[in-house]
Amino acid sequence: MTPAPKTFIARDEELLSQSEAVVYKQPASGPDLQAYLFLPADGRVGLGRPALVFFHASGWDSGRVAQFAPQAMRFAQRGCVSILADYRTRASHDATPLQAMQDARSAFRWVRHYTDELGVDPSRLAGIGSLAGAHIAAAAAMKGDLPNDATDPESLSGRPDALILFNPLVEVTKGSYGSKAFAETGTPIGAANLSAHVAKDLPPTLILHGTDDRFAPIGPVVKFAKKSQQKGNVCDLIPFEGRQHGFFNLNVDPATHSQCNDLMDRFLVHLGFLAPDATAGDETESVRVLD
Repeated sequence: MTPAPKTFIARDEELLSQSEAVVYKQPASGPDLQAYLFLPADGRVGLGRPALVFFHASGWDSGRVAQFAPQAMRFAQRGCVSILADYRTRASHDATPLQAMQDARSAFRWVRHYTDELGVDPSRLAGIGSLAGAHIAAAAAMKGDLPNDATDPESLSGRPDALILFNPLVEVTKGSYGSKAFAETGTPIGAANLSAHVAKDLPPTLILHGTDDRFAPIGPVVKFAKKSQQKGNVCDLIPFEGRQHGFFNLNVDPATHSQCNDLMDRFLVHLGFLAPDATAGDETESVRVLD
């Protein structure tokens, strides 16, 4: 008899059971925020590892923290400390989008506060996310007007050193995906506009985007990438023709999932976060496709 397929909840619990869960933030209300650590095979031996912090997709309303667990495990095998960081949403904490943005910055500060315990290099810290998760990772790097949480150690930088964004929400307009989270929490919708914060010396950024994503249309992302490049930043956009917003997930398309992992690997090698993979091809060339 064929066993019944596992539910998302059961699959997520199985994936997260392979991690080490620790609290990285205790909000004033609602449950503590967890960071799920996937460590290299030799654990925390030595210092100087790159750290990758993953933020799951959401419309600032809800999401699955285990979404990037397959990628986290893959890059732990490459020697990274991979971290799935939960963040406040309307479903979990009745939170505003600004609080979710604050949580991303708190997560980066938490990693830097515990660099010795985690065995990471605080100058090789990458933020990775999808949709609103991509937005809050980028906001931590870009939004200088973001208020500090009272619990944050302000002496530590909450800015990532690199960004890898899947179908990022770089703006939200009235009636678009994610707009209800702003309207129903009284948050100005302009707070989502990352293009207004494009400046010089932003972290190197890789964007992988499905051209048919109806939640995060690619048009604003093309403009965002071009504006960032014009400021002298590395902002590489790779379009996936005909693909929608979940093309990079293992359970959606294993082949494309693997392709995205390879592109991420090449980008991290190019930045000096990782040594080249001896089993792969030339990992040193840039992956820029949008000029």
